[in-house]
Amino acid sequence: MAISFTKSMLNRLNQEITEMESGIAELQKKTHKTRLKINQIEKDCKLSTSPSALSSKMSRITKLQAELKKISQQHLELSKEINKKKSTRAQLPSAE
Repeated sequence: MAISFTKSMLNRLNQEITEMESGIAELQKKTHKTRLKINQIEKDCKLSTSPSALSSKMSRITKLQAELKKISQQHLELSKEINKKKSTRAQLPSAE
């Protein structure tokens, strides 16, 4: 492979990996915020006396837990993609 082609490929892979890693960082922030919301709602549930308020809060917790699953799936997919790209990058000859 030509050195210039290899360099451009390495640069592109490095950029994509960096973007994906920042995407994972964002997903981790979302996970943290969602967990905090769930914890807060659970605390509020203990203070709730109204059945309708309790039902509403339980419904909200269920939605947030579904969101956590979705975020977790996105995290897993991004991690797999990063591993593929890192593997591809490792197989390229050094462009230096």
